[in-house]
Amino acid sequence: MLANQNMARVISLAALLLGCLYLNPAYALLGAMMVRLFSSGNPFPVFSKYGKKSLQAAIIILGFTIGFQTLLSSANQYALATIIYICFLLSIGSLMWWIFRLDKKEATLITGGTAICGGTAIATLSPIIDARPRQIGGAMALVFVLNAVALILFPYIGGFLNLSQEEFGAWVALAIHDTSSVVATAAIYGEESAAVATTVKLGRTLFLVPLAFVVALIFRSKKAKFETPWFVLGFILAALAGTLVSMPVDLQAALVLISKLLLVFALWVIGCEIDRDTLRSTSPSVFYFGLGLWAVAASSALFLIRLF
Repeated sequence: MLANQNMARVISLAALLLGCLYLNPAYALLGAMMVRLFSSGNPFPVFSKYGKKSLQAAIIILGFTIGFQTLLSSANQYALATIIYICFLLSIGSLMWWIFRLDKKEATLITGGTAICGGTAIATLSPIIDARPRQIGGAMALVFVLNAVALILFPYIGGFLNLSQEEFGAWVALAIHDTSSVVATAAIYGEESAAVATTVKLGRTLFLVPLAFVVALIFRSKKAKFETPWFVLGFILAALAGTLVSMPVDLQAALVLISKLLLVFALWVIGCEIDRDTLRSTSPSVFYFGLGLWAVAASSALFLIRLF
């Protein structure tokens, strides 16, 4: 355990500074997470509400540097791959649920989170299936852990497989759960990779709408609700504005830098919120189910990206 909260704050801020200096969200996430695991509480609870907003701002700002034609090209090129991937993964999740004899609600949360968008899917589906706090916490913890693993390993895997910027961006957009980790991992690999990953991932997120209603029908629930992701619209409008208005090269470089710094901050906030209780809430059966499904997701996503 860290001696006091002040020491925890100093080390956590050092992790944030390191992430900003190297523009690497992995340093900020892992440093903040290690501090939280060995301290008595969140060293900076005041920032908790700004993590999501920081991520959304980073994505919108990134839109100004992409260009609308590039956005449309990426969306069209990988639309079919995204649809095939989601349908395949939902089917595999249903089959694995039967094999593992897992609780139906837990399997639904993990399968939806893996196929669509991690924590957002879990939060959306939880009230529809009337999931218990333990089930929600276990699914969320698993997503946090796997996102952290992906953030560290995927750039090395991409380099080993000699994936291009575009291939890597599309791969992580399908294979990684949460938007924050998708964009952060792609940004480590390169700017072009981040642009492709953001576009493909946001398109994948939109499939949460039909999934929520299908799950509501299966569980015979009337609670199917979906919070409109306004930042997706902001990202599209920013890309359109970046195409219509010619921006100086220095301004584009500044926007890319600001986007990366906001992303580092968002991942740091997430790391500050992952404590021991969160990790302990995942049962072995849930962990093996989620890990196995994720292995299928990562390999099938890579196959589809190479195919298309």
